[in-house]
This record gives sequence, C-alpha cells and structure tokens, in this order.
Amino acid sequence: MLLPRDELHRTVARVVRAIPRGRVLSYSRVAVLAGLPGRARLIGKVMGRIGSELPWWRVLRADRTMAEEVRLKQAKRLRSEGVKVGESGRVPRSAFLPIGDETLHGRIRRGAR
Repeated sequence: MLLPRDELHRTVARVVRAIPRGRVLSYSRVAVLAGLPGRARLIGKVMGRIGSELPWWRVLRADRTMAEEVRLKQAKRLRSEGVKVGESGRVPRSAFLPIGDETLHGRIRRGAR
C-alpha cells in the first residue's frame, strides 16, 4: 500500500535527513527504511520533487555510483564531507551505513536534520 503523497514526502525526507555527514545510503536502502521495500525508483522520483530541501547527494545507486547528470556536483559535495569518490564516480562500501545501524534508526525516529 502506498502512503498519501504528503506522508510519503515526509517519510522519505525524514530518512534522507537522518543520513549523517560523510555517510551514504542507496535508493533501495532508503526505500526499506521508509517502509517501501522494492520501491527504489519511487524514492528517486520523490527526491526529485523535494530534493533541494534534502541532503540528496548522500543517496546513491545500489552499485555505489551516481547518476551521470549530477555526478560532478554530487561527488564534490560528498568529498567535502570526507567521502572518498573514485575516478569512476564509485563510492567505497565503507561509506555506506549498515541498514541496521541503531544511530541511524534513532535519527529517523527523531526526524533528524
């Protein structure tokens, strides 16, 4: 079941805002944390609608790469937060938060900014 639009936007925003500086999640992990497993593309669409309000650069593809149209801007922002970004635009696994990270879950519950 899909959430009403406003609630969907709030839920996705809460998860994305909870990602701490210097760490990243994939669209698919954001979907799971938002209670929408298997809806990674929907997360991308929602972020496209509300992206300027979010630390959007902390969300990557499951293969640890960035979308070509934002790669340079995203890589620059990630590097400024201390994330290593390879020449190919790939981020190391170590930058990804584990989905069971309790600190992340606490930040999501509190609506961290």
